[in-house]
Amino acid sequence: MKKIYLSLFTFCCLSFSMTAQNNAAISACLSGSDISISFDNAFNCAAAPGSLSGMAAIGFHSGADSWSTIIDWDAATALQATNDGADIYTLTMDPATYYGVAASTVHFVYNMGPTDPAGPWASEGKDDDGAGGCADFMVDIASLSPCSATGFNEVTLNDVINVAPNPANEMTNFNIILRNNKEVSIQIFDITGKKVDNINRAIYSKGVHSISYNTTNLTNGIYIYQVLTGNEINSGKLIVK
Repeated sequence: MKKIYLSLFTFCCLSFSMTAQNNAAISACLSGSDISISFDNAFNCAAAPGSLSGMAAIGFHSGADSWSTIIDWDAATALQATNDGADIYTLTMDPATYYGVAASTVHFVYNMGPTDPAGPWASEGKDDDGAGGCADFMVDIASLSPCSATGFNEVTLNDVINVAPNPANEMTNFNIILRNNKEVSIQIFDITGKKVDNINRAIYSKGVHSISYNTTNLTNGIYIYQVLTGNEINSGKLIVK
């Protein structure tokens, strides 16, 4: 039997920190007291009702500190997330000003209220709970990294890599979520740094992909895999037993 352990390393070129229960749909960053939150509808919870694709703006239903202070999506002071043209919706706010309290976390969901005020919850944007259902998003303000120096409204989303099944028996899959069309290359190294296998090198479109890998050609031991997606690099430990 072969076991795989995954450890992702994020490089310093990224201008945000992922803080929404590890969901690929959300990224956020900090500029002074303002936070900028982006939602990529392409990675919305699969079980969420309807679709928010193509809307000019979507409703932001949120609360501070485990929903202790709530701003309804249709409140007079409520913000909306605007579409950048690629179904990535972004908004910027000062949580202390918006909620009227010194918030440490922001909890939220999205809806189609600006498009259909009479049926706002026919389409929703939510987190994936990891068990086939959906959950609310959450941003921990203290954990956010500074936004790009070019402006706090610019939020660059990174690719997401994971390896499964874990443990693996003869076969495993490199599951990759790409933010844009780009070349993907996967390499395997032994613990001395010697390259022992090239798994894949091809151009993939934006979205979710699964690349199968037969591990029977590897002897028992510890290996390092390196996944290159465009200019991004993700590395992890592969243990074969």
